[in-house]
Amino acid sequence: MKPLEGGRAGQIWRDGNTVIRPSGAWTPTVHRFLRHLRSRGFLAAPEPIEISAEREDVVSFVAGSVCEDLRDPFVGSETMLLSAARLLRDFHTASQGFLERDGEVQTWMLPPQEPREIVCHGDYAPYNVATAEHEAVGIIDFDAAHPAPRLWDLAYAVYRWAPLSDPSNPGVISGLDEQLRRAEIFCMAYSTTAEERRQLPETICSRLQALVNFMQTRASAGDETFVEDVAAGDGRLYLSDIDYISKHRDQLQRALR
Repeated sequence: MKPLEGGRAGQIWRDGNTVIRPSGAWTPTVHRFLRHLRSRGFLAAPEPIEISAEREDVVSFVAGSVCEDLRDPFVGSETMLLSAARLLRDFHTASQGFLERDGEVQTWMLPPQEPREIVCHGDYAPYNVATAEHEAVGIIDFDAAHPAPRLWDLAYAVYRWAPLSDPSNPGVISGLDEQLRRAEIFCMAYSTTAEERRQLPETICSRLQALVNFMQTRASAGDETFVEDVAAGDGRLYLSDIDYISKHRDQLQRALR
């Protein structure tokens, strides 16, 4: 076995064509969901293999490279943005029906959001998308999957792929005009409706606030991962980005018309 780069260092391993990860209370539900995706012909997600006797999550390896550095120019290329948005749309289409047909008690890491339209990925960002030849070809890490409107997932995806983050923040190299260009390409490729585009800025802010609330709740409960994230200032960064998006709401909506 060898450790996979990125994510939780020392906790995710590749063994041939399988990936071994820590499991959670939500893993059985996620495995059933992954099987649903495959039954709908969506093969760009891991195939669930087992939850081992050691309570490890074992899934198939999704070939391709992921981008941990959102400053990498290829993240903002038109080819990448178009393929990433279309892959998300295909995933959402395949996701339909699981909530109604599963028939078992469902447990999710993140709290469901109303209306429970589909199962969202929950963290559709460049670091969770496998790429080949500068195109998005696969999706990994479904721990954050949870029921919500598809716009909830799209909002976080646009936030990450643009990325709609204050240029003064560490690691942000694109200014507002470039961010708006990327957001427009992503939304166009996803085939967003006029109403979805109108709601997008507010939904991004709501999504980020929900993330901050979840992080703080888990940190207060003693979850070491989120204690570290809060201590590192992740929550403050998201709150700063809420202010940034709110400030430029009108420009974002004009760009998406």
